[in-house]
Amino acid sequence: MLTSLLGVAVAHAADAGMGIVGKNDWLFYRYEMTEANDAAATDASLDLIQRLNKLLAANGTSMVVAMVPLKMRIYAEHLPDDIKINAFMAGNYERMRQALQSTRVNVIDLNTAFLNSPLRTSDTPLFFRLDTHWTPTGAILAAETVKAGIGANPALQKELEATPEEGFKMVLASRKRPSVSRDLIEQLPQNSLTFAPEQVVRVNVNRARPPKEDLLGNAPIPAIASVGSSYSRDWTGFTDALRYQLQRDIVSVAVGADQGSWVGMESYLRDDTFQTKAPKLLIWEMPERDMRAPPDYKFRETRYISNNTEWLLRVSALVQASCKPSAITAKLAHAGLAANAANVKGAELVTGPTNDNDFIEIGFDKPIEKLDYLAARVTTAGSKTLTFEGSGPGVATRRFSLNVPGDDAAHAVKTPLPSNAGGFTKVRIYPGKSNGFALQGLQVCRQPEDLLK
Repeated sequence: MLTSLLGVAVAHAADAGMGIVGKNDWLFYRYEMTEANDAAATDASLDLIQRLNKLLAANGTSMVVAMVPLKMRIYAEHLPDDIKINAFMAGNYERMRQALQSTRVNVIDLNTAFLNSPLRTSDTPLFFRLDTHWTPTGAILAAETVKAGIGANPALQKELEATPEEGFKMVLASRKRPSVSRDLIEQLPQNSLTFAPEQVVRVNVNRARPPKEDLLGNAPIPAIASVGSSYSRDWTGFTDALRYQLQRDIVSVAVGADQGSWVGMESYLRDDTFQTKAPKLLIWEMPERDMRAPPDYKFRETRYISNNTEWLLRVSALVQASCKPSAITAKLAHAGLAANAANVKGAELVTGPTNDNDFIEIGFDKPIEKLDYLAARVTTAGSKTLTFEGSGPGVATRRFSLNVPGDDAAHAVKTPLPSNAGGFTKVRIYPGKSNGFALQGLQVCRQPEDLLK
């Protein structure tokens, strides 16, 4: 729900008047209103996107960015008379699109498609009147536009054609039904107004035939992935519409607005789905309104705020298809649990049950640098959090926590350990309370030298 959109800044959204009542019973979200002074934060987001795009391309994945346009711009005629689209809002989508394309990012122009669609003013509009999200009609148009954008780009079309085609069929309901999508009503003073439910045409997308499976009943990981916001949730129909338009299965990750697009992308890159088989095509759906909120945006919940450079270091480590060894080596300096290993690098460390205070300590032969990261396969049976604690002479101790599956399987773990000054010379790894901890093939790897330039 939107009351959690940006943590403390929107915790009392209704009292702050975040909902706007427009003409003809249309509701809007005040957070969409941006000004020229948002350009610097927006440019920080654009910079991170183009850097990630370059990293993915270097490791065999083509990224496509699809920004969801502002509902306020698409339906400006329904805004109240005292609220107007300012010059920055009117032109910012095109400014961002051009900026990304100038750095060779593939951008799908949903804004122009939505403004020019005859369905915009039909009885099945592109956005809900009472909700921030697109309707099934808008979701289908967005998917069609993504498909057209891929088809117009020979390199992307070649990547698409190289992925196995699967059959999907789309069925539209024969009549409209009431929609429960009305999150903007929650942004108005309680019981201030009443609105008739909206009527929408439901859309179902189904496989035309069962997926191919191996002897163990496992379907292959799709070669196309979609990472998005709440606009990509199952109920919106966007990802299903993409499956139909592309006639391919898609790995879909959708993260709520409280976490934001940056957390969503990092979560997907860390997941086994990406680490096991990176996609050929990665579609990143991002709301235009959130482009002014890079990872360090201060109005999110604290746990979802991240230094911009450190976000880039983390996702860069996750994207690397292979480890380029660093000149720095790691050795087991001390084990605060039952472990037998003299040299952690390339070795396997297996323990019995562990508790919250148990750790292994790894020493580096010289201070680890920003472009270095640790890579290993780790099992934390029963524990869903892995904590790294970096320290060293003259360097403030710092902790880094990673979410892990916590099952009995080994999973890829990659993480940089940036300090605020000189590099760490040792790191403790706390597996947490588990039924058994295993660490295999720990390496210190090196990021691309031009990453931060």
